[in-house]
Amino acid sequence: MSDINETFFTSIGCMDGRVQDPVAEYGRKRYGVKYADTITEAGIVGILANNPSKEFLDDLKKKVLISVEKHHSKGIIIHGHQECAGNPVDDEKHKSDVEVAAREVRNFVSGDLEVKPMFIIKEDGKWIAAEI
Repeated sequence: MSDINETFFTSIGCMDGRVQDPVAEYGRKRYGVKYADTITEAGIVGILANNPSKEFLDDLKKKVLISVEKHHSKGIIIHGHQECAGNPVDDEKHKSDVEVAAREVRNFVSGDLEVKPMFIIKEDGKWIAAEI
């Protein structure tokens, strides 16, 4: 269980290590928190956008609800990225997959908790979190 002074947001995205820092930096600033609860899977937005199994959805929902209910997550960022090996589609399709995945995750939580779709881009050799 987290300490009352520990603050979190939830990050749901690809396991690719290149995108973790830009997402964490963006989430900490956006939600004014210290920590990211990170849920990863190779190509997760592609999985969510293409009829995932009930077992996959149940497992993801369990993790999201731990973050929301036990860590009192201030918001959820769901993200995809360029050069994704787990969801090797063009950028426009990938962004569309992110938006579909965000709608799916939105169904897991009640109230007005933000579920923010993001796409991480590579610009001049640096990875940057961009809003969709």
